[in-house]
Amino acid sequence: MSTKAIIVAASVCFALSSVQAQKKYEKIMYKDVTTEGDGITVTAKDAVSNFEMTKFKLKIANKSEDIIIFKPQESKLKANAKEFTPKEKVMEMPPGDADGKVINFTGPDFLVNSYAYEMSGIYKVSTTSNSIQTVDFQLPPSQNEFKTGNFTCTMVDLSKETDKTAVKFDCRYTGDKVGVIHPGRAAVKLPDGTEVANAKSSGNPIILEKGESKKFTLHWNRMEGGKATDMQKIKMMIIWRNTFIESEMVKLKPVLLDFQIDETLSK
Repeated sequence: MSTKAIIVAASVCFALSSVQAQKKYEKIMYKDVTTEGDGITVTAKDAVSNFEMTKFKLKIANKSEDIIIFKPQESKLKANAKEFTPKEKVMEMPPGDADGKVINFTGPDFLVNSYAYEMSGIYKVSTTSNSIQTVDFQLPPSQNEFKTGNFTCTMVDLSKETDKTAVKFDCRYTGDKVGVIHPGRAAVKLPDGTEVANAKSSGNPIILEKGESKKFTLHWNRMEGGKATDMQKIKMMIIWRNTFIESEMVKLKPVLLDFQIDETLSK
């Protein structure tokens, strides 16, 4: 049989399969799918289709030492000889963490027994490379804005009381790589030289692509020492250590999820 004849025969079989699925089911449920990628485990659960839509719960577990970023709009679903792109927002997974969301598609002819989801748009960002030396920041400050490397940061709020301090910054990245902010690495130095880690911050690293800006807040709670550590009265210096980093965003190989009908659940 010629190649052209094989393609025609396959197209006819696929069309018949789609028609049979529409006749047999009002909606189709699919088996859960789990696969491995470069330092990640990807799981899709509770996939379901009707004629006009399909959706599934997607979870990405980061097993690497890097930050994993997934841009769903770079991915595509192939069903009934057509391609569809989701509109979901970017997912970010710090090392050892996981994130999940429902991925939705709309369009005609989703009543098919199988379809493939190609997860292009997976990237990794190092958490350690190119740390930027940053000058300490005084609380209360003499000026609200400071620059470090390709970051420009502005203090937008400060609450400095006896038993707690909270300071919020808005930082913009203008470089050509990727900016990474690690709020959990910042500490504060007291007048006697004591250094205290911030007690409650976002914890997770913050990713900034060129032109982006994001906010984060650092917190310090009551400290031992009486008047000598009364945060309303003393000057405090934020020590940034390795809080600000520039890194490359490296694209990883696509991950393919192959969805197959679960006939028991579909019936």
